[in-house]
Amino acid sequence: MDGDGRTDIIWFVRGGSPKVYVQLSNGSTFGAPQLWHSFFALDSEIPLVGDFNGDGRADIATFTRGASYGPGQVYVALSTGSSFEGTSQLWDSNFGYGSEPPAVGDFNGDGMDDIATFSQGTTGDVYVALSNGARFLGNGGDNLWNGWFAPAGETPAVGDFNGDGRDDIVTFTQANPALVYVGLSDGTQFGAGAIWHHRFSLAGEVPGVGDFDGDGKSDIVTFTRGTAAQVYVSLSNGTSFVQDGWLWHNHFCVGSEWPQPSRLLG
Repeated sequence: MDGDGRTDIIWFVRGGSPKVYVQLSNGSTFGAPQLWHSFFALDSEIPLVGDFNGDGRADIATFTRGASYGPGQVYVALSTGSSFEGTSQLWDSNFGYGSEPPAVGDFNGDGMDDIATFSQGTTGDVYVALSNGARFLGNGGDNLWNGWFAPAGETPAVGDFNGDGRDDIVTFTQANPALVYVGLSDGTQFGAGAIWHHRFSLAGEVPGVGDFDGDGKSDIVTFTRGTAAQVYVSLSNGTSFVQDGWLWHNHFCVGSEWPQPSRLLG
């Protein structure tokens, strides 16, 4: 959040008096909670994090979705390095409705994070609104980047799976045979979903995305939780995920604990 190259932690106290706290990393510990915003992400809004103006500091966005007081609105509060700017700004007034899961990623590779939303249901549409550093461009249906991806029941996420500097989309079917599809970005749209793995992240597991081997390509991870609490990873080679699932940890995220892989959706 402060742009020092170390990832920090953030937590959103929603409800009727929503606040945002940040705990900065010094490389070995997280500091005490600091109040960075005193009114952001009200009630059931979905807050997410991204660098929306490309200054190297992570900012915050919140999606009202189906809220009666302003459905389909997206507000942003930019980071100053020590707080999020006091008055959040409306960056999009027609994006992400109802139960659509939103996501953040740099889909055109310009260094500024953009937003995506997955309609799911029976349509499987994916919409993107690109950031120009001051707002998200376009208007809802004008920004259709994929017409069939991650229908109802699947778990979508984003990551740069081929390492070209543009974020792509992935979806986990999580039903037998637990397929994983990827749609690559060309900067203007996502390609058709292609199978990158034939069996990964079974029903009940929690999948996610991150670059776990540091090669610049996003990989996939799944947490079994429960009593086994195993963590499996499959690495990307740029065209597929190449392992059936390597066991990277045999006791992590137990029971109903919730993991936070870097590119899991909110």
